[in-house]
Amino acid sequence: MQHQPKLVIFDCDGVLVDSELIASEVGAEWISELGWSMDAAEARARFLGLSDTAMFALVEQRIGRSITAEEIAQNHELITSRFEAELQAIPGVAAVLEDLAARSIPLAVASSGKRAQILTNLAKVGLLNYFGDQISSATEVAEAKPGPDVYLLAARKAGYAPRDCIAIEDSPNGVLAALRAGMQVIGFARETPTKDLYAAGANQVFRTMAEVQEHLELVL
Repeated sequence: MQHQPKLVIFDCDGVLVDSELIASEVGAEWISELGWSMDAAEARARFLGLSDTAMFALVEQRIGRSITAEEIAQNHELITSRFEAELQAIPGVAAVLEDLAARSIPLAVASSGKRAQILTNLAKVGLLNYFGDQISSATEVAEAKPGPDVYLLAARKAGYAPRDCIAIEDSPNGVLAALRAGMQVIGFARETPTKDLYAAGANQVFRTMAEVQEHLELVL
């Protein structure tokens, strides 16, 4: 009897959509205005893979006050307008999805982002149709990455045991989340240092989506 195809679960930001530089630039400017001076590189290093809730908690701790609803709305509006103007798919990822879909490998998304934003971003870059209703957001679970909850939810929705899932992640927090869920993890090191993803526990690390595709053709 043929083995059931593994479920491949993609992180969204930095793996499917090229959103992280935009988010880091906007976030750094916004956080600096709140009173914690930083540049985009520091914002990315501190907050990559975290949910908005986790990021806001760290900022509030540093600036010594609560962030207002108006300030949160301002940040959201700035990011949304930049995404509308600039957002693109990660180079090569459409070919990976097309290949997996053609081989009837099931696909899912497990993201720290808000569900509505995930859907909007994937639709904008033409990738939404690959996933159907198999999209899981940190806003649907108790604990965001690096907790395992969103990966466990993605596996449960698709009807797979965690051991039969492969996660693709670009952040140490995301790698930890998938490992804690009991999954195999491919690290995507387009912007994150390879050593950081291996240090978090990734089973393999690749720098391009062409390399990811080649690996998946071998193991699935």
